[in-house]
Amino acid sequence: MGLESNFPIGMQRHFISRTSYLFNTTTTTTTTNFSKSIQKLNLHHATPNTLTFLKKSRFHSGNPIKPSSNSRKSLPIKTISSIAAVSLAASYYYSSSANADSEKVVEIASAPMSAFSNSTSTGTIAELMDDDNRAAMKAKSTPELLLGLFVYKLCTLPWIVDAAPHLIKLAETLHLQAPVYWFVKNTFFSQFCGGETAEECVATMTRLSQSGINCILDLSVEADLHMDELSHSKKEETGKYWRQEQKADVILEMIKNCLKTAATGQHEEYATSGAFAAVKVTAFAPPELLLRLNQVIMYLDQAFEMYQINGQVDSTCLNHVVNKICPTPQSELQHQQRSQILSHLQENQGTLDYIEFTKLFNLRGAGREVWWETDQGKTEKEVFLTCDDLQAYDRMVDRLEQVCQLAHDVRVGIMVDAEQSYFQEAIDHVAMNLQEKYNRRDDTDHSPTVYNTYQMYTKAAQKKLERDVDRANRNNFSFAAKLVRGAYMVSERKRADQMKYPSPIHETLEDTHESYNNGVRFLLKRLHQYQDSTGHALTATTAPIVFMVASHNRESTILTVEEMEKHHVLPRSGVVHFGQLFGMQDQISYTLGKNGYSIYKYLPYGMIDEVIPYLLRRAQENSAVLGGVSKERTLMWQEVKDRFSDAAGVVHAPLENSSTIEYGLAVDVNSNGTTSDGTETA
Repeated sequence: MGLESNFPIGMQRHFISRTSYLFNTTTTTTTTNFSKSIQKLNLHHATPNTLTFLKKSRFHSGNPIKPSSNSRKSLPIKTISSIAAVSLAASYYYSSSANADSEKVVEIASAPMSAFSNSTSTGTIAELMDDDNRAAMKAKSTPELLLGLFVYKLCTLPWIVDAAPHLIKLAETLHLQAPVYWFVKNTFFSQFCGGETAEECVATMTRLSQSGINCILDLSVEADLHMDELSHSKKEETGKYWRQEQKADVILEMIKNCLKTAATGQHEEYATSGAFAAVKVTAFAPPELLLRLNQVIMYLDQAFEMYQINGQVDSTCLNHVVNKICPTPQSELQHQQRSQILSHLQENQGTLDYIEFTKLFNLRGAGREVWWETDQGKTEKEVFLTCDDLQAYDRMVDRLEQVCQLAHDVRVGIMVDAEQSYFQEAIDHVAMNLQEKYNRRDDTDHSPTVYNTYQMYTKAAQKKLERDVDRANRNNFSFAAKLVRGAYMVSERKRADQMKYPSPIHETLEDTHESYNNGVRFLLKRLHQYQDSTGHALTATTAPIVFMVASHNRESTILTVEEMEKHHVLPRSGVVHFGQLFGMQDQISYTLGKNGYSIYKYLPYGMIDEVIPYLLRRAQENSAVLGGVSKERTLMWQEVKDRFSDAAGVVHAPLENSSTIEYGLAVDVNSNGTTSDGTETA
């Protein structure tokens, strides 16, 4: 049933249209009249004295209102083509954006629907499984719905996705990027990004908070190996990494501003937990350094696997590491220290498990000077990590610790993003060291600050997840993780094929699904064991494990809700979060937010030329998701038609078959978040 208008003004939901400052064109009389009709439409759906998103109960009621045969006529909706839909969306969005410049509205933070919800897991699952659930559509303004229809339509056209990188590059070469950027900014950028600055994201954060949704702010900056080409000219003066480190220092200040904005923009009185900021380790260090560090860690792992017996290694393995991986001793003292450790282990027939082994050789550990210090004159051809590498590593860690300390102080979480496999071992190494410092279990005043990301489409993910949980438990810090399926499937398989090594990615989609779901089950089972052994209730500040289910897959979301109920993990405990990308899979996000679960939208931002690589990667790596939201587009279209019908004073019969709207999908996505051709999507 709908909620009547008996709430104070401060508790009301206000719809705000997203504005664009690029539209200042003069509208014709026809457009003006059209806009007036739309204003009437929006007023109908944003009555000041009601909770708008609960007002029209007939969409979910068991007895929908039927049109009178003698007083109202049905609109011939089935004859409207997808071309008309796109044209309508574009024309209305642009005219609405132009009018919005002169009518700025201040958004008011008010109580989300979840604040009044007494939901159950059974009810939540029923809503998630309901293909006609329009909770997300009702929380959006009409311009937002029309923009989404337009963008989703473009995403179904393969030639646009394939040609986009080449067209943008050509436009930049010819200095014609202005119109291209204008188009991208007012379509894909508006749909999938929060703004060009962190401050611009605050309005979106406030709007989402009304539906019980939190945000992960993401400064969209990515780095890769091609950046080292210009560094050689000043190598002697400022070090071989001078160019990348200058950029890292700039990004450090930008991330600090991001954290402060995230702290300001969160609404703690209604959130299940605070805001997050996403960081990429490649933005804080020279990519070449991370590549070299990644190589060293992989060699250490390979040595452990080569010599381990029942998960333990002895002095034989350590001798191999010293002779094959570590640099030769630079002093007699260093040689004696190494010999003492090896002799002690051998004489006592001691063994080390994986956690002890990695701790011994940790670059941030007590043994750094024993194992890794080397002569200043050694080059990359003589040692895996030179003196310059070690110094650059220390500066990278210092930057990241500045970020984490500020995040800890302002109570904003840090999501360390996963990246390509040739960086990932180094990223995991850095993230776990940061967790050990900033996620201390004895700090009961703070929930965990640092989260690491696990790409569950990799074959090694489950083993890595279990090892890291054990390390956290042994060293008394909270394990915090974000589980994703992975975004680099195509490029990882291509690279493995080119370089003739086994692909790190699961061979089948079913294996990936199983890996992801097993990761969720494993973490929730560990939380259940903690409750049983201690008798303590789970909270974000006391739980040994907190994690985010970052997935667009509906089945994995439902599985998590079921497992939470099974293991007595409360939705509002702040122990289990859910996450989706901004502008995608809103049906899942808004349903979870409505029912009191901790749900986040990943909200990227940045200048348009910096965000374009992010948008292209989303279009290329996740084209199946972007192009396969047929059901979501159908619901959006149905909601728009209902609003136009209500504004015009007529109603229409509901669609009997969604296929009557011919959107021309290139690739379809089913309810499991998978494509009809078996491509992984989330």
